[in-house]
Formats: sequence, structure tokens, C-alpha cells
Amino acid sequence: MRKLVENFLELLNTERGLSKNTIEAYRSDLMHYTNYLSVEKHCSSWQDVTEMIVLNYMYFLRDSGCAPSTIARKAAAIRGLHRYLLLNRKTIADPSYSLELPKTQQSPLPPLLTKNQVEQLLEAPDLRTKIGKRDRALLEVLYATGMRVSECIRLDTSHVNLDLEFIRCLGKKGNERIVPLDSQAIFALHIYIKALHSDEEKVDLNRPLFMNRMNRRLTRQGIWKILKHYAEIAGISVPISPETLRKSLTAHLLQNGAPLEFIDELMGRQHTSAAMQYPRPNRLPLKKVYAMYHPRVKL
Repeated sequence: MRKLVENFLELLNTERGLSKNTIEAYRSDLMHYTNYLSVEKHCSSWQDVTEMIVLNYMYFLRDSGCAPSTIARKAAAIRGLHRYLLLNRKTIADPSYSLELPKTQQSPLPPLLTKNQVEQLLEAPDLRTKIGKRDRALLEVLYATGMRVSECIRLDTSHVNLDLEFIRCLGKKGNERIVPLDSQAIFALHIYIKALHSDEEKVDLNRPLFMNRMNRRLTRQGIWKILKHYAEIAGISVPISPETLRKSLTAHLLQNGAPLEFIDELMGRQHTSAAMQYPRPNRLPLKKVYAMYHPRVKL
């Protein structure tokens, strides 16, 4: 029975591309389930598992004090496993078919900024100072691209192409994407990069794009403090973080009618649908769709 569990986990890893942590969580849940079937119900094969046994396991989890969210996660793993076994003809029925996932408390919506609040935030840095120019460029890039803070701190000067109006972003697992920039982000970057290299005879394209006062690459905590600082100056009371800008941009793009496929491509999210892997002849270029829907693009 454990061998088939491992086969199922390997399928999740190779075909669905789930993270290592997610796979390990599935493994822990399913091994606990398999141990229960073997020890408590004396099942020697998956054919021995009945709908009543699956329900008894759910009651066992509840009586053991598991939180509803934990039970829901384990139930989802069990349903996925039994569907796999049925589709691969390892069983003749799915005993988890009628299993209902327990209701969990709905997570509150993440704090979002309005478009006006974003404008106030981006205009807060003082462009008369070098730090202000850096911070304005940083904020503009975060909202122009929706990139993650981990991606932003990895940016080098060579990743910016102001002539072609794009920035090269290194995402998760080393994936690279080319992201368009709006005119205001381009303007802010031009001013900042010019100030950054004003004292140098030759521009070093391999240096970090955003650096602190020690001429070292900005950190995640450093960007968080910068956002907090300008949120206070702009009078924004909403709890703010780099992720707030990313989620706010998603909301604003949706409000403008942007298709989900474009938003996922812009922000480096992986498409889960197999249909997305096939070429679409009528698909518009990313830069054109960007110009149609991004709130900071002035048409």
C-alpha cells in the first residue's frame, strides 16, 4: 500500500510540479492514513478500504482533536489518492467519493491599496535626494511589475533595458521573464540610474540595482522598512508590505478587465491548466496587453 502512495506522490511531483514542502505534507498525511488502515482496520490492500472505513478515519481525526483545517487538508490528500488509484485501475471503486471536506474558517481578505493610495505612495519619495530617487524607482518597479520582493532584491543594473522599456526578472526556480515597464517607472529608473552612476566613468552593469547606504544589495527587511516609511508619509493606515503592492496590482488589473492569463504571466505564476501549455494563435503580445490594462499606463 505504501508503494502506491509513493507512486502517487511522484506523480504530483513530476506532473503537477508541487513544491517540496507540499509533497512532504501529503506524504505525512497519507502515511498516517495508511498506518491507520493497516493497524486499526487491518486492511492489507487498497481494495479492502470501504466508504465506512474512510468516514471512520475522519471521525478518528476529529476525536483526536485535529483542527478543521487539518482535517480538510488530510481529506483532500485522501480524495486525491483514491482517485489516482481508481484511474490507474488499482481499485474498482473510490471509497472517498462521498467524502465532504469539513468547513474551515474563511481567511480574511488581504489588505489592499486603492489606486489613489498607490499614487500617493509612489509620489511620497523626495526626488531631490539620491535616496529619494532610489526609493521612487523601487516603488515604481514593484507596482509596475508586481514582482515578488525576493525577485526585486536580486535585480542588477544589467536587468533593466530602458530603451526597449522592459526589465528582466529572475523568478522562482530560476525561471526568467521579461516584464514591460510603464512610462513613469521608466522615468524614475532613468533618474535613479543616472544619479547612481554620476560619479563613475564607466557604468558597472553587474552591480545590484537597488542598494542601501552601505552600497550593498537591499534586503527584504530593508524594502519592508522603506514601504512603511513612505506609507506613513502618504498617510496610509492600511498595513503594508511588498506583498500588499503585488496583491493590490492584481486587484487593480482585474478591475480594469485584465484576463487572468495575462496577470499570471506578468507576475510569474505557474499555469495549472494543461490547456495553457498549447500555443494560442490569437494571443496578444504581453506588452500590448500591459498597455491596455495596467493602471499606470497613460493611453
